[in-house]
Amino acid sequence: MTNEHTRLVPTSAGPVACHLRGAGPAIVLLHANPGDARDFDAVVAPLAEGGRTVIRLDWPGYGDSPAPEGPAGAPQFARVLGEVLTELRADEPGPVVLVGNSVGGYAALAYALREPGRVAGLVLIAPGGFTRLNPLSRTVCRLMGTPATARWLLGPLASAYTWRRTPAARAALRRAYATARDPRQRAVACAVWRSFLDPEHDLRDRVAGLPVPVLLTWGRGDPVLPLLSDGRRAARLLPGARLSRFWCGHEPHAEMPGAWLTTVRAFLATLPPA
Repeated sequence: MTNEHTRLVPTSAGPVACHLRGAGPAIVLLHANPGDARDFDAVVAPLAEGGRTVIRLDWPGYGDSPAPEGPAGAPQFARVLGEVLTELRADEPGPVVLVGNSVGGYAALAYALREPGRVAGLVLIAPGGFTRLNPLSRTVCRLMGTPATARWLLGPLASAYTWRRTPAARAALRRAYATARDPRQRAVACAVWRSFLDPEHDLRDRVAGLPVPVLLTWGRGDPVLPLLSDGRRAARLLPGARLSRFWCGHEPHAEMPGAWLTTVRAFLATLPPA
């Protein structure tokens, strides 16, 4: 994209690609699993034009980031985020706004719980960490965490949760099918799914005192993290969180970028100046 440059940031999981655009207070975009920084293509330019530095990460093993060194999973991604922000804060001081989808939302929340003074606000897009595990959800995580079955399930699952086929959503869907075919990326995707069974992934008992403004954005038709269960639970547990609903699936920033941007801009306008 015009005026965007990529920087490889060293982390304990290996180099992480960070794509930077614009100038001003930082807003950091964290994609879902599978996916990469391009999942936010439809909203990057408008966010940067609002006087912000937009930073998009490729999680280890995705996009321009090489395969992770060591284990992969939601808790590891959260730690990688902390290392990346520590490195980038030398260039972009001040608190950041974190925007995270699914596992990216979990990572954003986990970082905010550790470093609330460094986070100006959270925009969470169907974040992980609020699912009540039961026999069905455990079975799904195990199936998606097994490379032999994920080879055939990753793409169709992405099709099921992508309701509105905008250009950005179609491109993300093609990348999901490509991940299923690529053994290295599929191994990362499976490791992330298995990590959802890790007790560290459960945020329900940890977020009650979070002193950071939160906007929750959720697709009404999300079959992965349903609004009626995970969405309502997150809204109830996160103090003062605002919940905005969209007629789409798991990725409103790609499926309904105009409506999503309108909601996010209104939220950003309520945050104190950096």
